[in-house]
Parts: sequence; C-alpha cells; structure tokens
Amino acid sequence: MATQEPVIEQAPFGEHFDYLADRPVTPYEQDRRELLARYARSLQQHGHEITSYLIRPAGSKDQLVVELFDATASQLVVTCATLQRENGWAAGVWYAIGTLADLARFLPAHTRNVLVLPAEPDSDLDGLCVIRSITPVWPADDNATFTSHQDQTRRLREPLFHPNGEPSL
Repeated sequence: MATQEPVIEQAPFGEHFDYLADRPVTPYEQDRRELLARYARSLQQHGHEITSYLIRPAGSKDQLVVELFDATASQLVVTCATLQRENGWAAGVWYAIGTLADLARFLPAHTRNVLVLPAEPDSDLDGLCVIRSITPVWPADDNATFTSHQDQTRRLREPLFHPNGEPSL
C-alpha cells in the first residue's frame, strides 16, 4: 500500500483564516485577526518575508491553515487575543498551543513556534510556553512593535511555575 503524503500549498498572507468562513466573525476572532495583522506588519517593517500555508493531512478531508509563517526567521506564528482564564484555565491559550502542535508536524523540524498574545504573559503562562518550546510575544509599549522575554533583560518577579518540577531540556 502506497503511503500518502500531506498536501501543502503556499498561499498569500491574509486570505485564509483558521475560522469557518460561513460563521459570523465574533468579537474575539476580530481581535485575534487584528493582532495577527499588527504582528505581520511589524515583521514586514523589519524586512521579513511572510506567507500562509494550506495543509491537507494525508488521508484527511480536513484542511489546516497556517495563517502566518515567517519565512525569514522560520517561525510558525499563532495568535491568541486573550489572557483570560475561562473555565478554570485559558481556553483560548490552550487552543492556540494545540494549533501550534498540530501545524508544526507539517513544517521543517527547525521551525520555531511563536504565540502572539495581547499583553505580557504572567509567570504561569510563561512557564507553560517554556515547557512547550513556544516563544510568547506581545505588543511593546508603542503597540507598533512586539517584544518577548528574549528581547528583554528583565528579572522575573516570581519563578516560572512547573507543576512537575523543572522542565527537561
């Protein structure tokens, strides 16, 4: 039996979204798309080449959407427009982390995962990102550029929370 391969098609940025086209755009989705567009503009202003991908996993009828891929820095980018902890945890953050994990399977192994957030994450969310090898970024004070802990030389006010001890490296 022949092994099927996923079908991966490059697409222009901004034409495809990880959201059903026949559903009305919610306020959360609108905020998420605006954050995505701001981050994309910031990358382009720094000379980065950006694109999107449409992925049909082997043997699947589903289509996955990579809304933003930074080809210059080899970064898979997913946005989450909330830091709110709903239903006992940050459902939007969990969805975004799951999306990164799902999409990363189809991209080169050296691709870095980036989670764009609306504001600086607290130490717990930051710790979750560290454990999952995700770089969180958020708008800087001017709201036109973005920053991350890698960009800053700040001391954390509290240690990262790792429920099972320190993450393995």
